[in-house]
Amino acid sequence: MIIGYRINFRPLSHDKLRSHVMWQRQCSYNTASSMDGFEEAKERIRESFSKVELSPSSYDTAWVAMVPSKYSLNEPCFPQCLDWIIENQREDGSWGLNPTHPLLLKDSLSSTLACLLALTKWRVGDEQIKRGLGFIETQSWAIDNKDQISPLGFEIIFPSMIKSAEKLNLNLAMNKIDSTIKRALQNEFTRNIEYMGEGVGELCDWKEIIKLHQRQNGSLFDSPATTAAALIYHQHDQKCYEYINSILQQHKNWVPTMYPTKIHSLLCLVDTLQNLGVHRHFKSEIKKALEEIYRLWQQKNEEIFSNVTHCAMAFRLLRMSYYDVSSDELAEFVDEEHFFSTSGKFISDVAIIELHKASQLTINEKDDILDKINNWTGIFMQQKLLNNDFLDIKSKKEVELALRMFYVTYDRAENRRYIESYQENNFKMLKTAYRCGSMNNIDLLTFSMQEFELGLSQYQEEVEQLKRWYEDYRLEQVGLAQEYIYRTHLISVAVFFEHELSNARIMYAKYAMFLTLSDDLFEHLASKDELLNIIELVQRWDEHTNVGFHSEKVKLFFTALYDTIEEVATNAQIKQGRNVKHHIIELFVEGLNSMLVDRVEWGTRIPSIEEYLRVSLSTFGGKCMVLTSQYVVGIQLCNYQSDDEIQDLCYCSGIVMRLLKDLQSFKRERSDSRLVNMVKLVMKQRSGTICEEEEAIKHIKETIECNRRKLLRMVLQSKGKGSKVPQALKDLFWRTTKAVYFFYSDHDEFRSPNKVKHHINQVIYKSLHIR
Repeated sequence: MIIGYRINFRPLSHDKLRSHVMWQRQCSYNTASSMDGFEEAKERIRESFSKVELSPSSYDTAWVAMVPSKYSLNEPCFPQCLDWIIENQREDGSWGLNPTHPLLLKDSLSSTLACLLALTKWRVGDEQIKRGLGFIETQSWAIDNKDQISPLGFEIIFPSMIKSAEKLNLNLAMNKIDSTIKRALQNEFTRNIEYMGEGVGELCDWKEIIKLHQRQNGSLFDSPATTAAALIYHQHDQKCYEYINSILQQHKNWVPTMYPTKIHSLLCLVDTLQNLGVHRHFKSEIKKALEEIYRLWQQKNEEIFSNVTHCAMAFRLLRMSYYDVSSDELAEFVDEEHFFSTSGKFISDVAIIELHKASQLTINEKDDILDKINNWTGIFMQQKLLNNDFLDIKSKKEVELALRMFYVTYDRAENRRYIESYQENNFKMLKTAYRCGSMNNIDLLTFSMQEFELGLSQYQEEVEQLKRWYEDYRLEQVGLAQEYIYRTHLISVAVFFEHELSNARIMYAKYAMFLTLSDDLFEHLASKDELLNIIELVQRWDEHTNVGFHSEKVKLFFTALYDTIEEVATNAQIKQGRNVKHHIIELFVEGLNSMLVDRVEWGTRIPSIEEYLRVSLSTFGGKCMVLTSQYVVGIQLCNYQSDDEIQDLCYCSGIVMRLLKDLQSFKRERSDSRLVNMVKLVMKQRSGTICEEEEAIKHIKETIECNRRKLLRMVLQSKGKGSKVPQALKDLFWRTTKAVYFFYSDHDEFRSPNKVKHHINQVIYKSLHIR
């Protein structure tokens, strides 16, 4: 089978789809009615690449405010931070990122107590202290509440701050700390203690910590709070002072919870734009950002390599953007026990998720590091799912999505999910909650929503064009069901989702339908004479009128094919500046001849595995689709036949696509002796016993994975590798293969659609629904 199979079930009602869509549009947020502000939002997003600051941290600012002067222990070193604390208390008496968030009470309690300690220490802000104590008294129930999100180190730092409050005679009217916190405190002392040093205070050997963990910028772990604690308990390190001064030079009177923030913000912004599906609008800005990240990667910059999340995210974004980055840089994360026990490595679910995403980018045998990381991070996240160890549904969903291999997902559907779950006030958590304005703002949401809605309008119009074409050429009479319009168009959107590639999408969908119809004709819908007639008509293209038609079915099929290929060839000539029709026809003839071998010769003999692969790669149609599409989108390629790299791309992608389909169709075809399938051939080669079916399937899966990695290596490793193949063509091979993964990874979605019906609505018809 090529792209799919002929399906015998009730057609999908387009009128019902339309009715459902219109109802959804009435119930959802409507941005399609107006594109006002689109370009303005785009310009503000572009400017955000140079705005990389995080939100102010009340918690860290309070710790900096507690640092005494180098000249007098009775005076603050940074009084401007005290002023900021006094000016930024919330109406309810609290400090923190978002006191109204139902799950951030622990964060507000921690930030508020830190601010009260600073004010009390320097005997200022009596009114603010009174109001802050009132907040703590009313919200102290949340301290040991398991449903609340805990800042990193809360079980250590918060009890320690309570003891400090007692020493300052700060009257905290709160319930006794639950024993569960004390137990957590004991467990936490086995790891990460230096990062949470402000919670240990005088018990830390600060001189040793500075010796082992101080970074080139003077900080401890890029944490203003930990660095400030070092100055509170060990007042003789000039580099720590310089670090905090450098932050205040930029922010005047407050500090973020992490500094520097440039790499963190750039990584997150690029990742967010990709997740929203709007990154192509910011190519130059993203390229500049990645060039900077790559330069720092090569220099082994601390801001990247001292942070697990940064390192994993940088590796993933750079490798997927064709930069030469080695997985050796992730070697220290291979061993799970070492990872969790290493002093100074603060752990979060985000870090584990990013490591797992990075570990999926295996491209050669040297990437065994990634395989090992993939193994333990996958088990870790699966265990979290089994234990339901999540504070909110969103966190659980992120882990579920991370466990899926990126090459089996449908990108446009993932863009939609990300847009609909996007929150401009979203936050992340370290020792306190924080937000990055460049990636959490209304401009990103508005822009991505309007861009997605524009796509929906275009996709719907394209389906209408395909329906008219289908009806005009009476393809239903040839044996092609109308449902294929929706499914093949869904494939075309997966390969060419960009709005400006409408012609390419329409061509791709038509070709997918022709290949599917051809396969059905050669499999069971046409006689041998009719098949030979079709091949002769295509081979004698310019003089087909001298051939004649053996049946009405052949006439209808060839007429539609002829007009479509002529149209494709005309458009391709405009893009290429030369006539490429002969090659387009040649590709189609190659596929038809291979189908004939499958139908006629293999009906009487069983081919070898080598022969089967050589022939069946053409019958699937991936090569024809990709190499024809490249002409339509304007990719310049002189002679694919003489280029070994092109042949390797065709072979690896073809192996993956063909064998993915064979795995899903095997059980259905098992009883039909006429049909040849790779699983059958491997079983026959291995004696064909019943117990060897699983072995055959395992062998085929290993073959698929080996060729997938080789294909991805050829796609990604281009810079400095001497490749002459245009990157756009490599990407086209990968996108097509990825679309086939989506359709055949778990189920034969082309023959018996399940999730595809949902995706048709999500990607083509259903308007966005924003809460």
